[in-house]
Amino acid sequence: MKKGLIRIVAALLFALLMPSMVFAGYEISQSQTGMHGASKSKIFISKNKYMVIQPESQMSVNFATQRISITNDSQKTYWEGTIGEYIKSMQEIQDASMKRMKEMLQKLPESQRNEIMAIHGIDTAKPKINVSVKKAGKTEKIAGYRAEQYTISNNGQPFEELWLAPGLNIAGEISPEKLQAFSAKLKKTTMGGSTQGEVGLSKAYMGLLKHGYPVKQVFEKNMMTVTVDSVKKANIPDKVFQAPAGYTKVPSLKEFVMSRQQNMNLKMQ
Repeated sequence: MKKGLIRIVAALLFALLMPSMVFAGYEISQSQTGMHGASKSKIFISKNKYMVIQPESQMSVNFATQRISITNDSQKTYWEGTIGEYIKSMQEIQDASMKRMKEMLQKLPESQRNEIMAIHGIDTAKPKINVSVKKAGKTEKIAGYRAEQYTISNNGQPFEELWLAPGLNIAGEISPEKLQAFSAKLKKTTMGGSTQGEVGLSKAYMGLLKHGYPVKQVFEKNMMTVTVDSVKKANIPDKVFQAPAGYTKVPSLKEFVMSRQQNMNLKMQ
């Protein structure tokens, strides 16, 4: 009788401990809308690893090993290297692209040049950064979480509307500060003269992370909105963060990016 009771107690303790043992990660689905259309993406976060799956591409970042991999799903290829290599190479690619863009823009009338720059969120001048943050006092339920609204301004001009969910705490899986810093650096190197990266790296913006996870972002300049649709706690297998089986590794990042860009251009024709 005593042994049977011990077994029952042990089973109950195991059942109570199971949620924390099983749910070691987050699966986040989100939507993006803007002047370039609408799209959906999925994010996986677990054990210092981050994966974002978008239409036709995936990006996986391991902050413990400082390595990153990206895929071209249409061609079933991938590139892998250090975060530092990726940022440096992407900056070189972006600098070359911006140089060509500026040369082309200079040949256009000023009004047409300014219109194109505004549409694509391009600022050829060095961005001036003076970020201020204000809590708007509004709350909204987004993806099942209570979210608080913040407004971000740069140089006194509206820049972003940000909704943070205090109840969604990813710090147990990954550093929010490291994730934000990486995201901001990525925007800085891949979005031309956009100020998004610089603002995202500012002390005022980074300080927002202690208030919760961003479940909705409305970017004023390029009229883009990113909204979290659902959040699920889940046990994320390590294989999720790896390039799919059968994909071919491309040794050169520049070659990989050019091939992916050519593929995208062909689909747009």
